[in-house]
Amino acid sequence: MSFFARATSRAPAPGTTNAIIMGRKTYDSVPKHLRPLGKRISVVISRDTTGAVREGVLKELAARKAKMAESARAKAEVSAPSGVPEEEPVTDALVTHSLDAALSELDAVYGAGGRLGKIYVIGGAEIYGAALRMKMPVDERQRRRPVRIVMTNVVRRCEGDAVAKEFECDTFFPVEGLGVQDGWRTASAAEVSEWVGETVTGEWIQDGEVEVQMAGYERLD
Repeated sequence: MSFFARATSRAPAPGTTNAIIMGRKTYDSVPKHLRPLGKRISVVISRDTTGAVREGVLKELAARKAKMAESARAKAEVSAPSGVPEEEPVTDALVTHSLDAALSELDAVYGAGGRLGKIYVIGGAEIYGAALRMKMPVDERQRRRPVRIVMTNVVRRCEGDAVAKEFECDTFFPVEGLGVQDGWRTASAAEVSEWVGETVTGEWIQDGEVEVQMAGYERLD
């Protein structure tokens, strides 16, 4: 989770903010005291027509902003400012009914002013599927936004020559193949490092009882 927080909140340029698009269930899975996630634009996709989801998200946004402002004031009281502070990413939240609507609203609210950074789709499976099926969207400067996958492979560690075991899951990423024949290419570790803003080796790394590996793919369009 620390990698996720660093990668998604690291804006590509001063004055920009990354967006994270998710379904309502994924949003609700985030601990309440962290919703919406700070220094990012949380975009919640919901079929709710009563306005209850929007009202709840905006209420949590107001509480989150108030808490962050209080924390910033407390920090300023105990530390002297050093030079001109760099403009930090904003904390915001939007609620839309579809992925297309989410992208359109992001470009309208943030893209037109050059304030939109990277866009991450973080689930669930239905939202992933919609993102992978759509054509590469065009941003406000008529540039193609590449469609990329940054995947963390995880297996349980086994002693000796035993074969590592996969985790049992009830949700699966909606891609059957990620080869050239399927319309994807495998990215190098250097490319993935550039995408996420920190070094990724592509090697299996031991982490407690598991081993993890970062892999990247880019759609060929």
